Amino acid sequence: MFGTISIIILVYFITVFGLLRLIIPHMGFGNEEMPAEIPIDMKKMIDELKVKAGSPRDFLELAYDFVGSRYRSERFSTIIKFNYLFFTLDRIWRMSGYIPCTQSSYILRIFLIKSGFFREEEIKRKHFFVNFIVHQYLQVKVNGEWVDVDVGEKQNGMKIGNHLKYFG
Repeated sequence: MFGTISIIILVYFITVFGLLRLIIPHMGFGNEEMPAEIPIDMKKMIDELKVKAGSPRDFLELAYDFVGSRYRSERFSTIIKFNYLFFTLDRIWRMSGYIPCTQSSYILRIFLIKSGFFREEEIKRKHFFVNFIVHQYLQVKVNGEWVDVDVGEKQNGMKIGNHLKYFG
């Protein structure tokens, strides 16, 4: 009995933390390339925020507020709306409300890099096991320190510097 349960748990973890990361966009093991082209109104919003920001930290906060107010992550919706994981940038950008954490992290990452305030090596994708699924957040290097940024959880009160943990 215990051996069977252990095998099931092991297979689940290998599938969720290994195999799914190979097929789900924005969740892989390395950083993906930034898109050469982004939606025009996304570019305009990035430019608007750049004008308001006086520093990389200011831009991070403005982008976090914008993206986190437009989108939210819901762990169980990720299972029900599994197909959202495969939506294109253009389609996700036209949406508001629920999107998977991988998509909101991807959009925030685009904002940060396309702003010119951050380089790709200053942004890391992190994954954490929450409520039997993988949750993604970013770590962003600001003033020489790595800061947790969980934009998909902003609407649930998550502040910059924290990320969703365990049974959030």
